[in-house]
Amino acid sequence: MMLGKRSLLRNYLILLFVCLYPAVSCNNDDNGQNSMEEPFNPMGLQVWDTAASFNQALDGGGLVLVIITTSWCDQEDVELLAAQAAQKIDDIFLRIGNESDGESTFGSAASLAKPLIGTMPYESASQLVLDGLAPISHYPALKFVSTPLNCSKDGGGEISDDDETKIWDYILPRESAEDIYDSVMMYWSRTVLSTHISNCREATNTRKQSKTKTESTKKHNPPIFEFTSQTELISFLEIHGERVLRPAQATHQHQNRFQKELFEFYTGLQNYNNSIGGIFYPFQQTMDDKEVGLHDDHVYTQEIDPYILLVQCRLSGRSSAKEKDFYESKKLFEDLATEMLHRTDVAFFALDVTKAKSCSGWFPAGKIYDGAIAAIRVERRVHYSYSTSMREKIDNNFAEQSSWDQRQHRVIQNITTEWNGMKKRMSLDLFVPAEYSTNEDVMSNLTKFSVIHTTPTVMWFDTSRVAQFAFPAYRKVHAVLFIDLALGHELTQIQIPVSTTRNDNRWPDTLSHSPEIERLLLNQQRAVQMFYNAALQYRSSEHKNEDVVFLIVPSSETRILNTFGIDIWTRLDEALFGVMNEDGRKSDEEDIDEFTCHSDSSPMMPIMAVTDSSDRPGKQASRYYLCSDDISAPSDVLFENGGAMKSFIDKTLNGTAVQFTRSEWRDLESGDDVIPTTSNVTVVTGNTFHSLVMEREAEHTMLLIKTLHCGHCKRFSIFWNEFQTIIQALNWSSVINVCKIDVSKNDVPHPNVDAWDLPSVYYFPAGQKEHPIEMAPKYDIDSIDAQYNYDEGLSWVTSGYDVVEWILRQGKLDLELLASLDAAKTNAINEDSETQS
Repeated sequence: MMLGKRSLLRNYLILLFVCLYPAVSCNNDDNGQNSMEEPFNPMGLQVWDTAASFNQALDGGGLVLVIITTSWCDQEDVELLAAQAAQKIDDIFLRIGNESDGESTFGSAASLAKPLIGTMPYESASQLVLDGLAPISHYPALKFVSTPLNCSKDGGGEISDDDETKIWDYILPRESAEDIYDSVMMYWSRTVLSTHISNCREATNTRKQSKTKTESTKKHNPPIFEFTSQTELISFLEIHGERVLRPAQATHQHQNRFQKELFEFYTGLQNYNNSIGGIFYPFQQTMDDKEVGLHDDHVYTQEIDPYILLVQCRLSGRSSAKEKDFYESKKLFEDLATEMLHRTDVAFFALDVTKAKSCSGWFPAGKIYDGAIAAIRVERRVHYSYSTSMREKIDNNFAEQSSWDQRQHRVIQNITTEWNGMKKRMSLDLFVPAEYSTNEDVMSNLTKFSVIHTTPTVMWFDTSRVAQFAFPAYRKVHAVLFIDLALGHELTQIQIPVSTTRNDNRWPDTLSHSPEIERLLLNQQRAVQMFYNAALQYRSSEHKNEDVVFLIVPSSETRILNTFGIDIWTRLDEALFGVMNEDGRKSDEEDIDEFTCHSDSSPMMPIMAVTDSSDRPGKQASRYYLCSDDISAPSDVLFENGGAMKSFIDKTLNGTAVQFTRSEWRDLESGDDVIPTTSNVTVVTGNTFHSLVMEREAEHTMLLIKTLHCGHCKRFSIFWNEFQTIIQALNWSSVINVCKIDVSKNDVPHPNVDAWDLPSVYYFPAGQKEHPIEMAPKYDIDSIDAQYNYDEGLSWVTSGYDVVEWILRQGKLDLELLASLDAAKTNAINEDSETQS
């Protein structure tokens, strides 16, 4: 849920501020006098059963996590985890207080009000407070409440009108006390600590310079950490970085319990170490000779998901209010930081160097970089060793055949983040607002910049959250791994006994266990790990500035499988029904060649696809596929570097991979490439495009691009058939070949053909087939209605004669040759055209 403002709760708090003094309650005793309450104790898990106790927790500015409980709902688990998280927060603040020198920019953070966690019984809580925390959809409900921070040492000051109490739902994982602790500390760092660093430091400096007591203001700061130098920023991260940033966890919206279990199996989330993030398995499968020789005493290193920093250079001082462009870019950056508050692996910073000519380090020198934003990858690595597991004694028929218990287990030694390496590293990419002329351009390109550089290493597809990040129009290259989420759920009569002591590395009890299922599941799990390794290698290689979306799509997303041309149903139909026509197709099969791995010995999934539309402005894209057998085949690239998948991605992007062309099915053995039609228009398919268009160098080709269900295409086909009739009547068929192609069933394998606006017509001149000419709309480009006329497409064509006139104007045809073909027919058709005009 996005950050929201709750004015009702704010007004109630202001009322309490007027009524309450520290440690004094507004409740009256029997004599009508104010009575003293017990001093507020911020240690441990709080219980806020009155409005006064809740207000004490909020007073002074800070962050609280309130757990709204009810008597009719079981909340013992979350209360226990919350109590453990609260204890850890107490311990860490005691340690920070002992270690901090109190004089540095951020050393005094230990003096801030620490974040609190508490429960609020629904039955005894103030209804006004509950209304302020609404809406509440389920219990126990977890809500974060952040009140404006008071920068004054004496605690005075008022709440400014534009900085109200902020409330948002707890949306991060809460499976363990560590999850809750990490979430609370991350939000505290981004709301309280960032305000203290950015605003309270400024207020303190102002008081020191004026040597007078200034009126303080309680305020919220956008979740941006401001520093005066790169060195100061890196020093801060070396101390607080693992609280400000946390690893991104693999997530997926499951349709059922079985999918959840398989998702956790594929990603290694069983007994997961949440300090690693991404995809990391607690074991290594010994599936090839290279991995058999692993040693127990050797420490191995693997790169894992990085942290992403977005840093803005601010050269203009706060007094330079006339510099409008700078303040607009600053406001956009602050809005972006607020919107992305919940991204655990992304944090926002600013270098406020008003007395310097440049921000140095990650930014070149020059005034043009005032307001510029740098995207920086902070590399992270996990260091581990191997310990060969003791085979678990399982009394079943499959234990002796299983490779699951013969694998080697990874023992995590430590996890490192290369904070210090940031000093030597240039930024991943720069966004410079001064390069754009309007605010709209700045906003749209900043959105594009932030989406590209904050996309997780690998995303698990779901329509509600991931689709909008994976498939905007500006993202042209996609590497997709399709996996099966329907395996391993068959009911079996063989039961795996559950041991009294949980073995973290035992085969999941809920998945069926047989040699075949085990092999299929482990192969897909291995493919997921290889895909993740390939993505990490790609993003840290020389291609790091190129945008490639790495996406894992489960087999349940049939619409996405269709979009990428993946056919997993043909073999299933064959196995179930086995009914084929003589030509090898099922009787109800649509006549389209979709991609399928035809090997009967290999499973249908996993399948990897790479699509590239970077040179294709329309709906067409170059497609490349890697079958399951090829995924598991030996490769020159090591598994930890992405194996066969990394090699496949490199080949697709450097143009050496074999491209797949989607095409209508037809009998190629007949030797006849031309599909007959009643209109005598040549039908082109994906497979026959080269033979019917590109290889006929001596012919001029006119190609209509359409779809079967396009209404405008049906209307235009009438004129197109008339155009073909005219060509035949003029006896020009030997010079001009009139064709059409249905792009709902076929790819057009030509880099300069755009199939976005339909219908479209392309003219392939003889001898110049590599440079087709689009049949552009007939309008004056300098007119005020130019854009409107362009959007009208080919609506200006009202007959086949318009097409004849257009192709003649291109100046590519040999008019003398055309006239010599049939002069009588040429004169007749010209007279007919003049009459209609």
